[in-house]
Amino acid sequence: MTVRRPSKEDLKDLGERYHLRLTEAELEDYYELVSGVMDTYDVLDQIPDPVIEVIPAVRVAGARPAPEEDPNNAIVRRCSVKAADNVDGPLSGKRIGLKDTVSIAGIPLTGGSRMLYDFTPDGDATITRRILEAGGEITAILNTDDFGFAGTGHTSAYGPSRNPVNPDHHPGGSSCGSAIAIVEDLVDLAIGGDQGGSIRIPAAWSGIVGLKPSHGLVPYTGIIGFDLTIDHTGPMTKTVEDTALMLSVIAGKDDRCIDPRQPDEVPVQDYLGALTGEVKGLKIAVVEEGFGQPGGMEEVDAAVRDAATFLESLGATVDPVSIPEHRRAPAIWTALAIEGAVDNLYRGGAVYQTKGLYNPRFMVSLLRAIKANGGDFSPSTKMGILVGHYMREQYQGAFYARAQNMTRVLTAAYDKVLASYDLLLMPATPQTAHASLPSVEDDRLAYVGNALNMVHNTAPFNLSGHPSVSVPCRDVRGLPVGLMLTGRWLDDATVLRAGHAYMTA
Repeated sequence: MTVRRPSKEDLKDLGERYHLRLTEAELEDYYELVSGVMDTYDVLDQIPDPVIEVIPAVRVAGARPAPEEDPNNAIVRRCSVKAADNVDGPLSGKRIGLKDTVSIAGIPLTGGSRMLYDFTPDGDATITRRILEAGGEITAILNTDDFGFAGTGHTSAYGPSRNPVNPDHHPGGSSCGSAIAIVEDLVDLAIGGDQGGSIRIPAAWSGIVGLKPSHGLVPYTGIIGFDLTIDHTGPMTKTVEDTALMLSVIAGKDDRCIDPRQPDEVPVQDYLGALTGEVKGLKIAVVEEGFGQPGGMEEVDAAVRDAATFLESLGATVDPVSIPEHRRAPAIWTALAIEGAVDNLYRGGAVYQTKGLYNPRFMVSLLRAIKANGGDFSPSTKMGILVGHYMREQYQGAFYARAQNMTRVLTAAYDKVLASYDLLLMPATPQTAHASLPSVEDDRLAYVGNALNMVHNTAPFNLSGHPSVSVPCRDVRGLPVGLMLTGRWLDDATVLRAGHAYMTA
């Protein structure tokens, strides 16, 4: 016997919690029946878990830099991970930084949270392997909001990050470290993650390029996620050329195992070849509902409208369009993201009922940590957990289900416009970077209330899955503004083409 058997008291407690109304006679019988079923778990426990081989690589886990070396708090850990054989590939000689949600065998992974301080993966994420096979050297693990649950860059267990353009402001999150590391030349290319804007928000606020690829284009296997239907990972770089380079390396069907986020066929385009510097012939729809958003700034809207006019001067056809459903998207996203994250990550430790790759060690590590140290979650994460559990228990998942159904309507509204236009245009965020927020001890309401008030335009395309890039627009009051361009699903090349033409013109 290897698996601990439940006692009669355990079964009685489970029966009460799950409304089974067991009688004493039933309890006696089920004690015997359940013990018999547990015999099969003993068999399973003795079967070795299949392991996906990692490529031979030199893996050195370094330390966190001192504050004076990294004053804006971009790096969680320095490291050196590169293929054992000298690989001559498209990323040769490039320093790569990965968000602290991407697994690297032998390098600690924390998700910016105290929950995972002692967890070290024994396998590589699929994109990690692809980067190593392309000759890249991973040199830094980059800071993130606590489990990615904020858009500011202020909730990490390693402390708040600061905007590299103006340290009195936040850099945007959750992929805050990825943005800072690019601006400050700490790495050449970075990887971020995006469930509601976590690539595009810090790209916009810090003045770099950030691409949320089409949903399913880049394998998510081996990366801490929220909900399969909104999980995205992608490049954050200084130029669109570098974004296209990285996307060329990491895109495509997962050839190691099934990623349930990916369709049966994942066509990969020539992303670098698409960068012609021309937008002539492209039709761009300026989505009116993307402007005048709550909490927005008129100067940001004006800067992005000027960018649209500039693209028109380069030869693109630019027209205003109305998509009323766009304004409903944040409410749909909130229900889906919060309940999906609670069910997937904070309750299940991973996703059940898919054919994807599971990591039992991660599941056990996280759920044991939550039970022992749940008080160490960031305030914004606690808020999400409270809402998610309450809605599940009081409304039995009905609002999550409605949000998923409404996502189909939202996606159809975008697709209807994209049948006539190549791209949708709007501000990446309604405002420039937040000024440094008060600490949670000083003002918990402001600390949490400002964590997700910039996702109005980014989150809708996590729901729909369309590719969406933020490229630097002109500054407002000395802070960057992001121009966001969104295209047809799996046509990331056109999105990059337009962003590149705008930046190089």
